[in-house]
Amino acid sequence: MTADQAVAVFSSYSSGEQAEFLAQLMVELTLVARDSYEVGGDGFTFPQRVRRLNEVQHRISEFLWALLHDDPSRYPDDVLLRIILEQPDDPALGQQLNEAFARSAARRLTAA
Repeated sequence: MTADQAVAVFSSYSSGEQAEFLAQLMVELTLVARDSYEVGGDGFTFPQRVRRLNEVQHRISEFLWALLHDDPSRYPDDVLLRIILEQPDDPALGQQLNEAFARSAARRLTAA
């Protein structure tokens, strides 16, 4: 799914649907982070990736808070989704985020 396609999907949702979608996506991103855990230890195999994921989670939760409070100063949908999906410094993370987005979108369809 391209960023433009993701924007089209996300923007087609009502505010309530966007909030539900973002909550589901946040769950998916915790699973993505597990890929960076050190096997059998407490460290990270990709600490920079974990930092990037934390920043993505921060942006999503900030947007979700603003959405729930109908704050018009929140990011436009397309800006948020590009922050989430476009990871030029870590193409593997970008792929994982796109897959997480697609899983969340598919789950949304089956829940409707």
